[in-house]
Amino acid sequence: MTVKKFKFFLASDLEKEEQWLTEMSRNGLHFTKYRLGMYYFEEDPNHSYVYQIDFRDADEDYFQLYKDSGWENIESFIGKFHYFRMPADQENIKKIYSDRESVKEAFQRMSQFYLIIFIAMIGCQAGLVATWKGYVFQIVAASLVGLVFILYLYVFYTLKRKIDYYK
Repeated sequence: MTVKKFKFFLASDLEKEEQWLTEMSRNGLHFTKYRLGMYYFEEDPNHSYVYQIDFRDADEDYFQLYKDSGWENIESFIGKFHYFRMPADQENIKKIYSDRESVKEAFQRMSQFYLIIFIAMIGCQAGLVATWKGYVFQIVAASLVGLVFILYLYVFYTLKRKIDYYK
């Protein structure tokens, strides 16, 4: 049976997301798909998995490295966030990219990716500013853009802290 759960994680919270997915698996719900905050799980109380998420562009060699290390590829979201799992009863479960430099590089890639989206978002708002008449719709749109702007600043702040931590 498929179970859907909505949960929101910021990009800088990969570790929390991994822990949550692993905990859900311990409770018999195993992650199968992700779509914009909606997680899909298959119910099976007979298994338990440990999850790992990585952020990068991927090719066949990348997926083969994980497969050779015992990790099963479950999902890739927007071609950047890759979800893997391994049975929890395996001995010596180790992350593939767990050294400080690799973790720092992942957060740097994430920061660059979101910076490009942020700049595009700001550029797209030029029309809102250029045609400003103070209509209710414009005020609502500007408020929503302001909230997203603040959210992006928070993500950049947390990513910067993580990058600095792994230096």
